[in-house]
Amino acid sequence: MAFYSGFFNSQGLDRTYTADDFTSYLSSIICNGILDTYGSNFSLTASSGLKVTLGTGKAWINGHYFINDASYSIDLSQYQDESLPRYVAISILCDTSEEVRAVSLEVVPGTPSDLPVLPEFEIDEQKARLLLYAVKIEPEAISLSEYDWFDYRDDNSVCGYCRCILGKCKVTDMQAQIAQLIAEMQGYNGKISELENKVIDLESKVNNFSGDIIAYGSCGDNVQYVLFSGGTLLLSGSGDMYDYESGNNADAYISPFYDRNDIKAVVIGDGIMSVGTFVFNFCNEIKTASLPNSLTKIGRNAFMPHLDEYVEHHVLNGLTSLTLPPYISEIGRYAFSGTGITKLTVPASVIKVDIGAFSECQALESVRYEGKVIGDRMFASCIGLRRFTIASTVEEIYSGAFNYCEKLETITYEGSLEAWAAIRKEDKMKNTSGLNKIQCLDGYLQFNTDTNEWEEVMM
Repeated sequence: MAFYSGFFNSQGLDRTYTADDFTSYLSSIICNGILDTYGSNFSLTASSGLKVTLGTGKAWINGHYFINDASYSIDLSQYQDESLPRYVAISILCDTSEEVRAVSLEVVPGTPSDLPVLPEFEIDEQKARLLLYAVKIEPEAISLSEYDWFDYRDDNSVCGYCRCILGKCKVTDMQAQIAQLIAEMQGYNGKISELENKVIDLESKVNNFSGDIIAYGSCGDNVQYVLFSGGTLLLSGSGDMYDYESGNNADAYISPFYDRNDIKAVVIGDGIMSVGTFVFNFCNEIKTASLPNSLTKIGRNAFMPHLDEYVEHHVLNGLTSLTLPPYISEIGRYAFSGTGITKLTVPASVIKVDIGAFSECQALESVRYEGKVIGDRMFASCIGLRRFTIASTVEEIYSGAFNYCEKLETITYEGSLEAWAAIRKEDKMKNTSGLNKIQCLDGYLQFNTDTNEWEEVMM
């Protein structure tokens, strides 16, 4: 029989349909994956001991659905090996065999090993699964945290979300519409960023114009500044700021802001294209800086504060938050070294970074890096750094970029193992402190301390 149709009302049982008919139809219009409009999308949280809690969620798999409508506890202690680590996979399994005919939660342990990998799943045409998480169980572990598992929910190759429900448009038409929407949203985001900077600028002016002007002058051929008694420094004009010299030399050409503790916030107006060298050097009390979209360069030691203690920990001075503008292309040596920022996103526009640009930022915990180059010793001695994501746009990583980052054990790379291998690495990333794993989309690299080499593990 070559032609099929349905569904129609039955008259005298002349039209009968099975569950297979419905699942076949549903699977043709609903993509496999997690339905992101239901519950908590199967979120995973740590409980007591080696227990984790799976949140509520709904998933579709080959036309069948699976729902968890209440938090569900999973005890992983039974999978702990006495001497070796192992991964435990948490999946949604659809089994259409006659003896099962169900969708259920599946917990499968991998083999304990010095370099553990995910368990191998049996290939069976009657079984399909969505891999949610891979939890690493260390032999000595007494508790778990979010750093002990990999989240695969957004990985379309093994899980993913229900991306589309089709029926009213062709796939190609829908893709074209999505592309158009993405372009429009990017345009809107740029406008929103501009408006946010203008709002910050206006708020600062409103809050501080009532105060006294305690200093004013020029810091560029076409750049003027006004400092208010409230601590806000406003810069306006166009073009580049002047480059200054270190204040360590008595005869140096020193910035008018050098080593001033009466500056609390900096607002740089749109049109200014660079922050000069040593401009805000040793301004320990600057906590916020509004940087315009016109800015393309930040010079050497531009925002570097005093490092009060060159011992195990130094007092956190300077900026506590930072948003780099979308067109910044160059960041100078030690530009933000020693500041108190806690998280950072480096945009794709960055193509040049000098030595130690964010070194000694001891409060820095999370970084997303989209620029072309990760500079020489760029994050050295960021002792609080735990999470680092490298986008597939990165082309080169210089020597010692992560030296003395003891808490940074894993880097997440948004590309394949092959793409990671193609990135130029000046020292092959061997001179690191805590780093021992590079997680890629299709596997990971584990650092072998015996051979001092990275070893590839496919998933």
